Amino acid sequence: MKWFLLLAFLLPVCQPLYSADKKQPKPEKLSSLRKTAKTALKNRSNQDAARNGLLGALSRDGLKNKQRADIYYIAALLEESLNGVENQKAYLKQSFDTARFFNKLSDMYAQLRLCDSVDLVPDVNGRVRPRMQKKTRSLRLKHRRNILGGGKFFLAKQNFAAAYLFFDLYSTYRYDEPVDSLLRQAVCLATLTAFQVENYLGTIKHADEAIAYSDSSTSAILLEYKARAYAQMKDNDGLLATLKRGVHEYPEHDYFFVHLADWYHEQRQFAEERKLADELVAAAGGRAIYYYAKSKSYLAENDYESCIAYADSAIALQPDYADAYYNKGIAYLNMAIISQENSCKDVNDSRYATDKERTLDLYRKARPCMEMVRRLQPEKQDRWASPLYRIYLNLNSGEEFVEIDRILNGQK
Repeated sequence: MKWFLLLAFLLPVCQPLYSADKKQPKPEKLSSLRKTAKTALKNRSNQDAARNGLLGALSRDGLKNKQRADIYYIAALLEESLNGVENQKAYLKQSFDTARFFNKLSDMYAQLRLCDSVDLVPDVNGRVRPRMQKKTRSLRLKHRRNILGGGKFFLAKQNFAAAYLFFDLYSTYRYDEPVDSLLRQAVCLATLTAFQVENYLGTIKHADEAIAYSDSSTSAILLEYKARAYAQMKDNDGLLATLKRGVHEYPEHDYFFVHLADWYHEQRQFAEERKLADELVAAAGGRAIYYYAKSKSYLAENDYESCIAYADSAIALQPDYADAYYNKGIAYLNMAIISQENSCKDVNDSRYATDKERTLDLYRKARPCMEMVRRLQPEKQDRWASPLYRIYLNLNSGEEFVEIDRILNGQK
């Protein structure tokens, strides 16, 4: 009985050791895997299993690049065959999976690309002797339009990540091929769909080529997306270079000027901000936005007279320019406050009345500017309510003061 118990105790320990000594089955020969793949292609069945078997052989030791290239190419043919199954369903008006149809083409392209990459590896003597490029190119071109179609299919579904993969494939996987008429469309859509999924490197990757194939109005928008991508990546060097390029190539597209001027302003490079505005005035003619930028820069430097002068220039060109009215109103208000602080406080002094009138005149000049801001931007209470409160208080405008006081206190 004791021997029986001891044997029962030892068996679980000994059994795995016995199992581990068993010989593992030999992997299937590569020639056999190829034969299986050919049968799958011929019968249009079991393509997935045949492909997986072939690709599993890539991890074997001693495999030559020639063999690897062949494996990838046959895998591509199997993907094409799977695509053909879905295509036949569509032809026969049977239920078919459109997404799978396009994804199989994408998978095919991926295998072809791997085939090319291995085929182009130099030999031991440093020589590159590609032998598969004609085959991969022929298969790629056969389905090229459907790759673009796949991008459009997923774009219509608002699956921007999937759409980008197809547009990127169409745009980048091409060797020694003439520029086709659809390339412009592909690179533009690659740029835009990449941005939609926050793939900012993808946006930057395709933007310049898309710009090269586009008209000026479209290329300005594409360059804007490139600038936005750099901004999201917090790449200031790339952003500034793109904004400067945009300012000079597309002066009519305000995005570049506005953001470059704002950048100079934030860095307190006010002279550069004004220089930029002057350059564009010379290149594109006087526009309200350029004079507004100069007005804004002078306001930041407390040069109120210059601020008002350029605000007036902006308003003359654009009478409903709320921001220009705001600059002008704030400049007059600041001048009034300074005048008030520096005024004679002795009511018996002859200067008292003169100083007071000068101060009141500045408040009077500020009033219509801030009232215009209110009229043009009624929803932006934070801009005009407090300035108007101070103006009405100092001008002793009772009714208006009571109203603005209610607004500031949240009363209707």
